Amino acid sequence: MTPGESPGPDRRTVMKAVGGSAIAAALAGCTRLLGDDGDDGGGSADVPDEPIQAGLQTFTEGAASVLGLQTQYGAELAIQRINDAGGVAGREIELDVRHEAEAHVENYQQFVDEGKDVTFGPTSSGGHEALTQEVEEQGVVNVGTDGTVTTLYEETNDDPLYSFRFQNYDVMECVTVARAVVEELGADNVDTVAGINPNYSFGQDEMRFFVKALKQMTDAEVVYEGYPDLLAEDMSTHITEVNNESPDVTFSSMWGGDVTTLLTQAQANDMFDETQIAGTVLYSAVDDLGRDVIEDAEAISGSRNWYWGHPDPGRWSPGRDLFEVARDQFDVVPTAHFHSGYGAVAAWATAVEKAVDLIGGWPSQDQIARALEGHGFYTPSGYHVIRADDHQGMSNSYYGRMTWDDDVGAAALTDVGSFGPREVAPPPGTSASDWIDSW
Repeated sequence: MTPGESPGPDRRTVMKAVGGSAIAAALAGCTRLLGDDGDDGGGSADVPDEPIQAGLQTFTEGAASVLGLQTQYGAELAIQRINDAGGVAGREIELDVRHEAEAHVENYQQFVDEGKDVTFGPTSSGGHEALTQEVEEQGVVNVGTDGTVTTLYEETNDDPLYSFRFQNYDVMECVTVARAVVEELGADNVDTVAGINPNYSFGQDEMRFFVKALKQMTDAEVVYEGYPDLLAEDMSTHITEVNNESPDVTFSSMWGGDVTTLLTQAQANDMFDETQIAGTVLYSAVDDLGRDVIEDAEAISGSRNWYWGHPDPGRWSPGRDLFEVARDQFDVVPTAHFHSGYGAVAAWATAVEKAVDLIGGWPSQDQIARALEGHGFYTPSGYHVIRADDHQGMSNSYYGRMTWDDDVGAAALTDVGSFGPREVAPPPGTSASDWIDSW
């Protein structure tokens, strides 16, 4: 160990924390533990022999595939590690991937009709809201990868049984970015704010929570709100309005290909000279954005519940490991959406292994759902938990300033910081709006 290096957890501590199973250790990034003393995933007389059949729906084509494919790659990597470690209680996982398009309910129904043991996804918030009640009716557990709209478990499905979500939800990333803006610029320097956000529930939700949080910390006045349609080819009208107002901050929850459109057209129209742009998922377009745009924008961006290399590799199994695998195996700079696919699979697999240990056989869908409630598990970004009462995943929330990294050959985040769930999310039983109003 070099001087000043954190020793990190030892083998016994990690094995105890992840439940002692080889797949839990592998998913946490502790590949050195494979084949050690813990459970080798070696099956049971009450566990079926055939592979687990899983379905994932995400965006596999079009502009939204900038992040949808990241989700697919993350899920595939988690499954690869699970299978290499002997499978879930000895059962390997086979994954069927479908393009979600506007067929969220239809995709799920087809997965169920085909006898899938579990489903993952979707990516879109509107799709997740459309899907959640169908999940309750069909009774096959779905672990959402993204689809982070706050109303999902506050209004649309306030008593979930089989529907779960791994990724942090809107209010968490909006509060994170609002706090980052105040930290970076200072509360006294934020008097006006504008927004350019996607024209559906996610974009409207994010603008509302960002402004609500910002107003609790500053005297900012909203001077413009624009809502381009998803995949709009021309956002110049909104950019012109922002330039006319010259707000101190312009907030955007654009994601994937829409980030590329917004930032490229904003640069062409000198918007970055008029305002500081900040967004919750701007970094999702890392593989599409050029150096000149990144350097001109100097954007503040959230990174949901993961950014590679954090937590520090000396403190916990490094997220850098996922970064290197993603570059080598999938030829992408991994984003939080890569981690969404990885983490959703990790949540389900580790919960099922726990259930197998408890009941001595393969669990039913009801038993898997109960095992997921309150379930805590590790990934290379640290510790996660699925809240028991509303099935919402809770993790650290990351942010930083986008900069160009010559070594990576793409955008990176600098001055990376994070907030714990208690700092950016309401307590169970309290709505996001009421919680922010109570500050």
